[in-house]
Amino acid sequence: MPALFVWGSFSYGVPAVTVSLRPMQAADRQAVLGLLLELTSHEGSLSPQRTTGPAAAADCLADDTEKAAEHGGAQIVVQQGDDVVGYLALRLGRTGPFVHEPLRDHVYIENIVVAAACRGTGIGQILLGEAERFARAAGCKVLHLSVLKDNELALNAYHRAGFETFAVEMAKVLE
Repeated sequence: MPALFVWGSFSYGVPAVTVSLRPMQAADRQAVLGLLLELTSHEGSLSPQRTTGPAAAADCLADDTEKAAEHGGAQIVVQQGDDVVGYLALRLGRTGPFVHEPLRDHVYIENIVVAAACRGTGIGQILLGEAERFARAAGCKVLHLSVLKDNELALNAYHRAGFETFAVEMAKVLE
């Protein structure tokens, strides 16, 4: 399957790398599970409400796959050489009547993760750029995502990419 596009060499204070973006394939499953395991482990360290471990990563991938299929979404990987070093799962969505009509149709980023060894190289920004390209192609004017309140690295990356706080989600665990 051809790459969506290939990014040439780029450098963000690290050695230049060449990566390509493409739709996730069945052969990518184990690599993506590894990335989601990193994500669930990291989020588990930030919130006791988050599940962790291989089963949580597998459930996450199954949920991403189902939502992408049911809601016109996509699952994209970033490949560097022979390695999958990034993953993006997104879907189309529609917000209710409490949002202005032109902003209701949106793309929701279900998951985005970059391999720990590749963070800080711009791969996350490339994935966010692909989400924006997907949204524009679908006629959507808004990207939505959720992030844990204590995930400072992700929050900073999203702010650099132009995201603003839209809503605050709260939870109360009932005993």
